[in-house]
Amino acid sequence: MDAQNPHAGFADAEAFRCSCILSVLLARQQLGRAVLYTDSRGARLLEQLQLPFDEVHVVFDYFPYPPHLWMASKLLTYRRQTVPFVHIDLDAYLWAPLPPRLAGAAIIAQSSEEDYGCYDGVLAHCLRAADYLPDFMRRHVARHGAKVRALNAGIYGGHDLTTVAACCDAAFAILEHPANEPMLAGLLAGHAHGGGLFYDFNILLEQYVAAVYCHEHEVPVSYVLSGHEAPYFTHLLAGAKRHPDNTAQLKSRVARDYPYHYQLARQAGAPG
Repeated sequence: MDAQNPHAGFADAEAFRCSCILSVLLARQQLGRAVLYTDSRGARLLEQLQLPFDEVHVVFDYFPYPPHLWMASKLLTYRRQTVPFVHIDLDAYLWAPLPPRLAGAAIIAQSSEEDYGCYDGVLAHCLRAADYLPDFMRRHVARHGAKVRALNAGIYGGHDLTTVAACCDAAFAILEHPANEPMLAGLLAGHAHGGGLFYDFNILLEQYVAAVYCHEHEVPVSYVLSGHEAPYFTHLLAGAKRHPDNTAQLKSRVARDYPYHYQLARQAGAPG
């Protein structure tokens, strides 16, 4: 969260707290365990909500990236994992256990985002302005041009931790390579003036890079939302988090299913 995004994209602080409650309690119910990686401020907020995490790792008090580069904390968390895992965003809700077809999957992701237009502008910008891109991206672009191949990481993980780490390393290489400093400075300047491609740069580094890496290295990706089952997963993407109907339904659902935690959400103050 930052000054331009004070409630993680939600309409108000109560809606954000309700989303945290619903996401965590459902995830723990379906997966049997919940682990949090955060900074001290996030730990204080979630402590107010009394959420039953099995482990809390306060590892992001020193965060060497701009706060609006939110994908960096996700990638750092993925890279820390030493056993197969499933990550779920705090604006995503797992209503039922993962189906047996995902057991042992190399890479699990929410859904395919192939040819999604939201990547077009930032991908074109990076291909034009980045002096360094990983070899596998160069190969992919040489074969397919600016075709968008991406995955949604609202839920993400799997058993192939080597591939997970390689995708993270590739994203950080783009972000941190000295030759790309002018490109990053331009993106930051656009964000500072309330526009630009910085949000899309986040999803490019997290979701496009991972999908292209898996494609180029022939690593299979198994999707949660694939049409094989009745819907059992919801992800409030982008503006959906602020829609009045979704906000009302979110608060109503938490008030109904978790009334004690809902009262905590209403009473909680800013963590400072």
